[in-house]
Amino acid sequence: MPNPLLFSLFLLSGISAGPYSTSNRQPAWFELGHRLVAHIAESRLSSHAAAAVRDLLAGQTLADASVWADQIRGQRRNTSSLHFVNIPLLATSYDPARDCPGGRCIIAACDSFERVLADPHADRLERSEALRFLIHLAADLHQPLHVADSEDRGGNLTQVRVGEVGSNLHKAWDGQMLETLRLSESAHMDRLQQRMVTLKIAALEGGTTLDWALEGHAIAQRLAYSVPPGRQLKNDYVQAALQASELALIKAGVRLAVMLNRALASYKPEGKDAALLPPGTYSDAEAIAHVGETANVVGTVASVRTSRQGNTFLNFGRDYPHQTFSVVLLDPKHPARGQLNSLEGRRVTVRGEIRLYKGQAEIIIDDPAQVVPMGR
Repeated sequence: MPNPLLFSLFLLSGISAGPYSTSNRQPAWFELGHRLVAHIAESRLSSHAAAAVRDLLAGQTLADASVWADQIRGQRRNTSSLHFVNIPLLATSYDPARDCPGGRCIIAACDSFERVLADPHADRLERSEALRFLIHLAADLHQPLHVADSEDRGGNLTQVRVGEVGSNLHKAWDGQMLETLRLSESAHMDRLQQRMVTLKIAALEGGTTLDWALEGHAIAQRLAYSVPPGRQLKNDYVQAALQASELALIKAGVRLAVMLNRALASYKPEGKDAALLPPGTYSDAEAIAHVGETANVVGTVASVRTSRQGNTFLNFGRDYPHQTFSVVLLDPKHPARGQLNSLEGRRVTVRGEIRLYKGQAEIIIDDPAQVVPMGR
């Protein structure tokens, strides 16, 4: 039976022709933080869980998958509430009815996605999506302003300055203060690993998603909302925030590994024919791991849609917005455009440069003849 949360996301997402019917991509804040959490988690996976993750992500790394849940928010706007929980700043406990109406908050979402990931009866796409959400939300759960609110949308309405730059409190904690260190991803990872050797990691592994959210809420009470007069985040505030943020990143990575090792303990990969494909040819699910390559992609067209602008989309695996891959024809006046409609339900191959648009892999074609049916 489909997971209720994922099924409700599908119903609420609405019908759209494809990703180009939405506005331009919104930047994903805290991308570095998400990638660091994913690196830490990946280093702590059991060999079985690591193999399961590779299978479900079709070769994409945890770090590359870690920003997917932000990238798709423009297409699946109803998922935005899953990235945070509005526990009032002065609250002393979590009240689901008050803080997580309808179960649509980050605490409930993490628990739900972990259940889907562990469910052997959930289909592959459900489990793959649950994994991508969980990788991302584990980091959001440990950001104090994703779990606390002072009637300012988690700090978004509280204006501050970081150095000479105007900002808001949420953005500052979402990564702007980390950027003041001016470290590369690998250098920042080295910095976190040096700190990890000073910690009792096993002591960080226990607890529930609620416990972890309340840890962040306490940091928001004690530190994040202690904004100095004049709203200038001075050096002592920034240094304290960096210490708290980096410990939170470590905790998030350690705990994400705990969740994945637990949920994937009995995972068995489905039989796939990807190994039978020749070099330079990938299944539609694998395409996302090969962005930037010019390659052949093979898969079954789940739907053919045309946007209001006349762009034609072939969605593979499932209908938009849950497709694994898309082929896009941007020429509404191409004389052979109508031929694409006959490909729904057909297994096809297409060659071109694999791109990433709003978290989805795609190939843009100039001519419908680039999509070749492989028989019925």
